[in-house]
Parts: sequence; C-alpha cells; structure tokens
Amino acid sequence: MRISIADRNSDLEALTGIFSDNLTTSYISHSELQGPRAIRPGEWTGDIKAVLRREIAERLREPMDAFPAAEFWQGVIEAQEDGGIVAIAFVTLSRKANVPFGVVEDIVVDAKLRDHGRGGAVMEWIVDAFRRAGIKRVFLESGITNESAHHLFERLGFETVSIVMMRDEP
Repeated sequence: MRISIADRNSDLEALTGIFSDNLTTSYISHSELQGPRAIRPGEWTGDIKAVLRREIAERLREPMDAFPAAEFWQGVIEAQEDGGIVAIAFVTLSRKANVPFGVVEDIVVDAKLRDHGRGGAVMEWIVDAFRRAGIKRVFLESGITNESAHHLFERLGFETVSIVMMRDEP
C-alpha cells in the first residue's frame, strides 16, 4: 500500500467515490452535523457525494509542500493499492495553539478491505507525518456507534478526552 498526501494531480472522482461509497450512518459525528454532510444523526444529506467532491477539491488546492512548515494546513491523505484508492483521510494541522496539534477529521477505508490493517497503517502514517512536522498532539472524533473504529483508535493510543452533546430545537 502506498500512502501519500493527495494533490492537484490526484484523481478527484476516485477520492470522492472511495469516501462516499463507503460511508455508513455510524460514521456521523458532530462535525458532519455542523456542516453540510448530515441532516441529523443517522441521516446523510441527499447530495453527500457532491458535498464531499467540493470538500476534497478545496483541500487539493493546498500545495503539498506547505504541509511541513505551515501554520495551518488542511489536506487529503490517499492510500493506493494496485493502482486504485483504498482509503482516504482528511487531516488538519495547526501551530496556532500553545501545543501544536493535528486533527484526523475523517478516515474511510474501502468496506471490502477493512479489518486487514489498512486503517491502522494509514493512521500510523498520518501520526508519523504529524510528528515529523513538529506536531505534539493529535485529535480525532468518531460517531458514537462506530465501535470498530473506536477499538482501532484505542489500540493506536488514543483516549477519550471529551463527550460532545447536541440538542435540536423543535
């Protein structure tokens, strides 16, 4: 598996497809509910593929060479096998806080290829890239019912540090 930072030369349609085709409602967390992706817990917006295409296209505009030294950077990580995309991740790094931090905003692995170490390999690659860039703290969030992802994150050393709550007004 080859893991790298996606750039303007990456295949936007393949990246969008791997993301949108492998989502489940257990993936929905507060960031999906705060943006244009989800209507409510358990329900994606009807145009999720178009929403993701726009988000990915925007992130591919960030030059790859800005990553190591950027004060703030948002990008896409892609993992390929046999010429095809098998995983995608959205990441952000910020040096604006007292402790420089990175965020793994999203990670999606092809559903047919899960449970064989690909998600862990992508996560380890991201954490290592953050470390090399001087990032001292890594955050992520996950849908409350996405238990298999939670187990992976815990095995990789992540701990629960907060709980997000939501209230819809009538």
